[in-house]
Amino acid sequence: MIRTNIITDKVREQLAINDFIANLDTEFPTSDAMSTAAQQIQTSVYKHRDHVLKNPDKRLIDCISLEYKLFRAIERARYGAMITHGFQSMEDFIIAANQVLNRRKSRAGKSLENHLSAIFDGNAIRYTAQAKTEGNKRLDFVFPSEAAYQDENFSTDKLISLAAKTTCKDRWRQVLSEARRFRDRPKYLCTMQQGMSHAQMDEMQAEQVVLVVPKPLIETYPKDYRGRIWTLTKFMQYAREVGNT
Repeated sequence: MIRTNIITDKVREQLAINDFIANLDTEFPTSDAMSTAAQQIQTSVYKHRDHVLKNPDKRLIDCISLEYKLFRAIERARYGAMITHGFQSMEDFIIAANQVLNRRKSRAGKSLENHLSAIFDGNAIRYTAQAKTEGNKRLDFVFPSEAAYQDENFSTDKLISLAAKTTCKDRWRQVLSEARRFRDRPKYLCTMQQGMSHAQMDEMQAEQVVLVVPKPLIETYPKDYRGRIWTLTKFMQYAREVGNT
């Protein structure tokens, strides 16, 4: 019985993906549209609407995974015939390849932000996405708001920053200079990266960068370092507590 349900869900998921692609009126939907579609398909097929409240860590993983499937299905629909029949010149191949790669990079960066926003909205957590700080710099998320950050009379103790990066590598250092008011305070970084070196985690801790990782992915990190990592659920509880003080 369990096996039958799993197969049925997968079929329903694929049918929903096919239906979304069939009704597209553009070559490629925007990142926001794909994220929204992934959330809707995930909810309608798997009946996980309550995960937004009860299991945000799994909800984040599931929606990002489904959006990736959706994106790849659109790629196959748009470029499958082109790849099968080949290219007339190397220049045509390079142009097509660059379009695909650039779109992949752009989508991946926005996907995490979009799904985090939906989860925060679903939990009625106040925040501003892409909040302006100093100069032309921006933070992926500021809690409770950009206006609070800009108000020098608003206590820094009640401000929280969260960066969203699908993978960290050396890019995590960008969060160190994104906002003056967080310079000597903890800076939270949500990532989907699986695993990280001891040295990199030590460097992050020295710079007061706290990793926020969906709970199922924490086991991919060094065992003796997992206690340093926050789940998304823990971060959201903290954001609520700070916002209510």
